[in-house]
Amino acid sequence: MNWPSHGANPYKLYEMQGKIPKETITDFSVNTNPYGSPEGLKGHMANHLDLIHEYPDPEQKRLTERIALMQDLPEENVLVGNGASELIHMLARFWQGRRVGIIQPTFSEYQKACEAYGCEIIDLHVSEKRNFHLFIPDILPHLPNLDLLILCHPNNPTGRTYRPDVLYGLLKLCEFNDVQVVIDEAFYDFVSGEPFFSPDLFEFPNVLLLRSLTKMYSIPGLRLGYLMGEAAVVEALKRLQPEWSVNALAEEAGMYCLSQEGFARKTAADISREKAYLFLQLKRLGYTPLSTETNFFLMRDPFHSQADDMIGFLLQEGLTVRHTNNFKGLNGAFVRVAVKQRTDNEQLLEALEKWRSVCLQ
Repeated sequence: MNWPSHGANPYKLYEMQGKIPKETITDFSVNTNPYGSPEGLKGHMANHLDLIHEYPDPEQKRLTERIALMQDLPEENVLVGNGASELIHMLARFWQGRRVGIIQPTFSEYQKACEAYGCEIIDLHVSEKRNFHLFIPDILPHLPNLDLLILCHPNNPTGRTYRPDVLYGLLKLCEFNDVQVVIDEAFYDFVSGEPFFSPDLFEFPNVLLLRSLTKMYSIPGLRLGYLMGEAAVVEALKRLQPEWSVNALAEEAGMYCLSQEGFARKTAADISREKAYLFLQLKRLGYTPLSTETNFFLMRDPFHSQADDMIGFLLQEGLTVRHTNNFKGLNGAFVRVAVKQRTDNEQLLEALEKWRSVCLQ
């Protein structure tokens, strides 16, 4: 069967599955903020449309300064990009032809970017039998052979965060083995009430952190992310970035979003409560969602070894979930489901109850 490479494009999924899209589609494959952007963002942007007549600042100085101040870093340790995806491809180009370890299952764009630049990819797996947690003895033998290690934290698609002591230990081992580490923290600010370890970049100069404004602030159409790391590496990456990479409206939106104090904390708390409700109802229906620390989760179809039939049924109900056919180690056995607002979640629960009835006939 044909599957799109990413979620968040429901019409493409219907097309590739040979199905006619429903008039109304609720997209559980997209994992941006279900409550939308900060209040007032659209009005703010409407007042700045004249920016389309001006060239953007190639240094994104205002936004770089804001991020550096928020993260308590010098500006030379911050690089703003046209979404985290641009920064991922820049990193792959910087390490082109080198040996890159990727902790799987994870976001497929890491492999796609590394393959485009001729990297030798070494897959390092976290397994379902260990609840997708890091197990250093599985990774340790490979470290002497790596130039770069990429991991997603919280991980997409498993929703897992890793124990602070385990992640700290892994980073120390990478430092000892002279391995650079890229940690993609695109979903870090969705974590609520859980211990979350983000390394101190002054303690770990071998670590680069990726962040996204797309997810929390629900601005995927604008493309905005940033990278933090050692100044020399940031400067070298900057030389690979196309001029005017970040457009003026995106920078203005980023400035507005980051000025909204408390927005991320409130969103994380709201999603945590909604997730608890959704999990309770799913388990009542006989489904077993995997525990998660962020705004999405993995779930098997309890009635089939593969999730294809359930995905097809949900499409008929006007619902899309994220397939896992291109996540290494998952191979289509799960679906990834975003936590949304109550009305949408109830629509999903109703459809899954129908699917249960169909399967038990």
